[in-house]
Amino acid sequence: MDMGKNYTYVPGADYPWQYKYEHMAVTTDCVIFTYEDWKLKVLLVRRGAEPFKGQWAFPGGFLRTDETAEEGALRELREETALTPSAPIVQLGVFSDTDRDPRERVITIAWYALVKPNAVVGGDDADEAAWFPVDALPPLAFDHEKIFHEAMERLRRDIHFQPVGFDLLDDEFTIPDLQRLYEAILGVKFDRRNFQRKVLSSGILEEADPLAFNYADERSYPEDAEECVECCAPAPMVGMGLYETMEEPVLRCAAMTEKDAVPEIGSMPKIIAIPEKVAMPEKAAKPRKGRPGRVGSLFRLNRKRYDEMKEEAGKTEF
Repeated sequence: MDMGKNYTYVPGADYPWQYKYEHMAVTTDCVIFTYEDWKLKVLLVRRGAEPFKGQWAFPGGFLRTDETAEEGALRELREETALTPSAPIVQLGVFSDTDRDPRERVITIAWYALVKPNAVVGGDDADEAAWFPVDALPPLAFDHEKIFHEAMERLRRDIHFQPVGFDLLDDEFTIPDLQRLYEAILGVKFDRRNFQRKVLSSGILEEADPLAFNYADERSYPEDAEECVECCAPAPMVGMGLYETMEEPVLRCAAMTEKDAVPEIGSMPKIIAIPEKVAMPEKAAKPRKGRPGRVGSLFRLNRKRYDEMKEEAGKTEF
């Protein structure tokens, strides 16, 4: 039974199937994060046309009829910033407030991605493209502030279930590097030892080639050597000119000054003045020894465990 015709067909027209219902425009917007100078940053473009000419916004634009939403998002990102993400972009959500665009009823499909630092340049209808720290954004056009907050919440949720931060770091990094990144994303401070214990126990890290370190003599560092938080390296030992003699080696940090030295206790010999920085003689680099997971050790992502963690979707708390 004919329930009533709700369209008109116009042969030869650009859009021959003309429905009586109003059509809404569809756009895409991209929220692209990077991590640089110990800051989490997001990519913005300065609009070159109305509406909101001269204001900052996320890269994006109208979707073409011959492309998917993802294809349109990547095209607009490339045209407006010259950036092509190496990793897949992820759909963030649909934003459909009726007044979000003063031109007409426009629905946008937002995407987000994490990339390593890249140079960007404005193009197409964007006068300029630039990276902004997430805690120092300018006023945003349209409803892009709402989109930004949604992207930050998504990133903060994802980082507990997937090691997403590795997409922002170099291939090899230290645990302090990783901790600073997590702190930048989550906006909190972690206890160093707890963070290190948690991340190492997760199994998503594997130690890279041991760092080279210049030793002043042939002795290696014992397994229980303490670490220096300030310089992220094992402290120099007796025999490097800090102490005259001592039955048991005492590890001290090269960054310490004389006033920080251990006081004389019992038969402990007099401490020789400690310079601001210990000058170590030139010597061929030797692999650092001692327990794995030192503060200054380089790590890389364990890709197998990373993929397993994504499938398990187990939450990691710090």
